Amino acid sequence: MKKLALLLGALSLVSSVAYAKEVVPAVEEVVVVEEAAPVAAAPALTVTYVGQNIEVDNWSGSKNGDIGNVMFGNSVGLAYGDDWTFDFFARKGWDMDTDKGTQSNGHRLQLDAWRNYENYSLGFRFRGEKDTDKYYLRGKYNYGMFSGFADVAYASHNGVSGNEDGIYIETIPVAVTVGPVTLAYYLEADEFALDTRDDGFNHSYRQQLRASMPLYNGEKLSLGLEYRWQFDTDVDYDKTKANEKVVYNEANENSHIVVLSAAYAVTENLTVSGYYQYDMYDYDTKNSDKDLYSPEYYGEFGLGWTYSF
Repeated sequence: MKKLALLLGALSLVSSVAYAKEVVPAVEEVVVVEEAAPVAAAPALTVTYVGQNIEVDNWSGSKNGDIGNVMFGNSVGLAYGDDWTFDFFARKGWDMDTDKGTQSNGHRLQLDAWRNYENYSLGFRFRGEKDTDKYYLRGKYNYGMFSGFADVAYASHNGVSGNEDGIYIETIPVAVTVGPVTLAYYLEADEFALDTRDDGFNHSYRQQLRASMPLYNGEKLSLGLEYRWQFDTDVDYDKTKANEKVVYNEANENSHIVVLSAAYAVTENLTVSGYYQYDMYDYDTKNSDKDLYSPEYYGEFGLGWTYSF
């Protein structure tokens, strides 16, 4: 009997332990995985576009030939991150005439760098040509209906006899867009001389009022029109420093310019664009009773393509 009681007690203990294992839930091990904070990608230099263009400048009766000065250019755009953009441009020019043929006439190498902010950009430009190098400080802005730009350049004349270094200014200080129409004031000061040249040149400048608007905006084709009224032109010589009496032409204060532009989206990335500019000038000859020859018009035609990435 004593052995039987001990056996029953042992079985009771084993069964109670087994029941406890079934009733008490097992504790699960929880593994916590911490995600690493995202790391911003380092800025990279990327190509934004490539393009080519041809430009033909023609003055009536010009010595540059009856076709005019023809220039062929190549351009590349780059971006570094979201804040910096760069533009490279190189072109070669020729004078073309149906009788005299083609003659080389100048070249241009140009580099632009922009630091872009939310509503404005600050930049630098270097432009190198045969006889002149220019170093630009640049700025542009766009605040809703108001926009504008300003370029101020130091012009170095590479030892050209009689030409002193100067300052070049080109600006639209303010343009106002109301609906489809943009109205702007334009000023170009063509080299205020730092020291007068041998001929006594001081400066020349011109002022314009401009109005532009789109003519047509389709799915692929867009057309635009701009009118420029050149209401003020001034050329100044210091007669006390000139070696001899200077005879020169000055455009009168009522010149008219029309620009027609077009762009066609061949694909999502490829665009073909062009423009034609026609200037109607009338010149006055200064310091002489005889009129110097002056062109009756100036025409400028441009055509090119751009592939954007």
